[in-house]
Amino acid sequence: MLVLMSVTSYDVQAQTSLNIRSGEHKGYSRLVFDWVEPTNYSVQKTGSLLRLNFDKAAQVNVAAINNENLKNIGAVNVVSSQPLELSISIKEASRFRHFKIGNRVVLDVYDAQGRVDRTQTPQSATRQEEPQDTPEPAPSNDSLDSAENDTEEEPQIRSLGGVQPHVISLTSTQSVGMAAFERAGFLYLVFDNPALKTDPILAGPQKDELPKLEKIEANGASAYRMPIPPNYYLYGEGGGLVWRLVMTPNPRRGNPVSPIVEKLDPRDLKGGTLLWPFKAPRRVITITDPLVGDNITVVTTEGSEDFSGPRRQYVELEVLPSFIGMAIVPKADNLSVTNVSNGTQITMPSGLALSSAKDAALAELKDDIEKEEEFFTDEERTERLSRIYDFDRWEMGGFQALDRNRQILMRSIGSKKGSGRVEDILTLAKLNLANNKGQEALGLLNVAAQELPGIDENPEYIALRGAARTLSGKFDEAIRDLSDPSLQQYTEVNYWRAVTLAGLEDWQQADQVMPTDVSVLETYPLSIQKPLTLAMTEISLRAGKTVQAERLLSNLEGEFPTMSLAHQSAWKYLNGELEHQNDNAEQAIENWQTLISGDDDYYRAKAGLSLTRLQLERDKITPAKAIDRLEGLRYAWRGDELETLINYRLGEVYIKNGDYLKGLSVLRNAVSLSPDLPLTREVTDYMTATFRRIFTDGTLNEMSPVDAITVYDEFKELTPLGREGDVFVQNLAERLVEIELLGRASELLQYQLDHRVSGADAVNVALRLASIQLIDGKAEEALGSIARAEENLSALSGNARSEKERELKLLKARALSKSNRASE
Repeated sequence: MLVLMSVTSYDVQAQTSLNIRSGEHKGYSRLVFDWVEPTNYSVQKTGSLLRLNFDKAAQVNVAAINNENLKNIGAVNVVSSQPLELSISIKEASRFRHFKIGNRVVLDVYDAQGRVDRTQTPQSATRQEEPQDTPEPAPSNDSLDSAENDTEEEPQIRSLGGVQPHVISLTSTQSVGMAAFERAGFLYLVFDNPALKTDPILAGPQKDELPKLEKIEANGASAYRMPIPPNYYLYGEGGGLVWRLVMTPNPRRGNPVSPIVEKLDPRDLKGGTLLWPFKAPRRVITITDPLVGDNITVVTTEGSEDFSGPRRQYVELEVLPSFIGMAIVPKADNLSVTNVSNGTQITMPSGLALSSAKDAALAELKDDIEKEEEFFTDEERTERLSRIYDFDRWEMGGFQALDRNRQILMRSIGSKKGSGRVEDILTLAKLNLANNKGQEALGLLNVAAQELPGIDENPEYIALRGAARTLSGKFDEAIRDLSDPSLQQYTEVNYWRAVTLAGLEDWQQADQVMPTDVSVLETYPLSIQKPLTLAMTEISLRAGKTVQAERLLSNLEGEFPTMSLAHQSAWKYLNGELEHQNDNAEQAIENWQTLISGDDDYYRAKAGLSLTRLQLERDKITPAKAIDRLEGLRYAWRGDELETLINYRLGEVYIKNGDYLKGLSVLRNAVSLSPDLPLTREVTDYMTATFRRIFTDGTLNEMSPVDAITVYDEFKELTPLGREGDVFVQNLAERLVEIELLGRASELLQYQLDHRVSGADAVNVALRLASIQLIDGKAEEALGSIARAEENLSALSGNARSEKERELKLLKARALSKSNRASE
């Protein structure tokens, strides 16, 4: 159920038309706010009322939504339209989430006990219950006591013109543990090395507009903080030598570590212990909060997979929202936080006050989306992919440790023989593969096959070789490996099959084999996740699957600042195509125009082609201008499907503009560029259809005779077989007669008579040829054509034969007369 709300606009300059959609889904109700441009917003909850504040003005009629009787959403009232503020009634016990996808703001309200208030107020109502100078609350959900709030300074955030992905990164030559958490609207970063050589770096397109990282005092550690900009989600990545904290406007799934409640006596309120089973906790550090002045106990970890996630409240402590590691605010003086063999343990001498394991449940906040399998429109979870690749383990620390790991393995290989040597060679191949070194991996796999004949029949070996060939661009060979029957049970291989088929330009089959579940892809090392995700996004967009494409692109938003030029260009191009398919033409044009002036030759040509076609469709440019652009693009990129596609589109524009000879010539050139591509079949079909249309639907009469005969001579191989082709030639002959090109018309019909027609058709062609020859003063040749007609008269009978015999006698009499044989 989706309802599109009506909108009005009484002030074009100050107001924006806003569409709002509603929907009921399993477990929650949804509102989607479709803005025409990126818009910042904030959400506050008081009891059973949500306040949704946008930073732009809009006029909207909420009557349609209020008539929907949504399960978890009651009355939606307009509090103010400049800027837009809405009040939304929900059940007091309801939890909710919100996030942005492109220009859309999504609000989900989950099922809960109780009823919602459906009382509506006039839409012109404005905010009168609050004084105009009331400051906005800090962007935080932390509950501090009133004394703390009195001393707290509010983070100062500048409003951004559209939220874009950014990354905070730290690279070190020595392994360092890290924790990242939120308190009172501030992000805190704590590193367990007090002598860091470099500070963390914020990277991204709007880094100069974002708050700066501030170093704070910390004993035995290096600590930093910054106000968290509104509308960002944060996620940790990496560990050891390279740490990254991704700031993105789009939510992701996460997998925080949940605590284990241990109690000696379940009947005793006291005596409890909390254990977070982190894989590699490093140090427990105490820092002082510069805002409040109290202590925060911080647990750093070696890897980003160890983090406690959302806030949790207990009697003696509060666990702060953490993105890496864990941060705790003690509420008791003798709280103990220690790292043990199986994680991080929290307790007191008398034990914690934990009534049961349920006290360790998540204190779910407005942005807690971690536990839901699909974060946008997928209602049913697809079957989990069966795995064969273990890239996380094979990566061995990534690029930073690649050379060192290679050296270690090479020394090991040199000292071993037999199967142990081959095993190390395969381990080295896996290391290279997981770090997107396809050529190196392929070479090592070949060495392994030489050292141990028969290993190349092993399914895992075949899967490794197929992936290595894909990353090396050897798609013809890769598809043979990835289609091996021994791999059919491993559905993870379908990621690689799809990307390989895309590399072979077989987009339709790529879409058919590509899994809808991309969760496994999201666990791949970034070095291979990026190219696979971009390829799969293009597959989705070519199939018109915009929701899947949007999810794939959003998964890479956080990586955008650190991508290579080629990957950034691909992301921008695909994002433009996504906007185009979502009917957001201006956003599509904006994405593509940045590429046209960029440094990537391939995407400069590709974006130029897409932009030209879009502007031509919308009459933003003339056909002549489009032809001029496309002619330039023909030489901007040579080779592969793109050159074929540019020629295809150029030929189309020439033909639509009435230049059939030039258009067909360009299309024939497109076919010759890549004769084996699936696209080439489409180009050939278009050429044939255009050629037929010229000679059958009246188009021939709009062409100059010289162009008409030239088109036929140049592309006569496109003439259909059988009667349809004969009609082509006869139509062209008649057009030539009209302009008195009698000899050329006679040649066409003579060829028809000699090679293509027989029976009744031969009679008709011969008589028409004879009449043209008589007009041209060639009476003897006309008599020869009449004789050919007489030879085929037996194919006719009845009235048809009588009429043709009469026509034949008249033509013959005239031909004899012109041959000075009047008596005959």
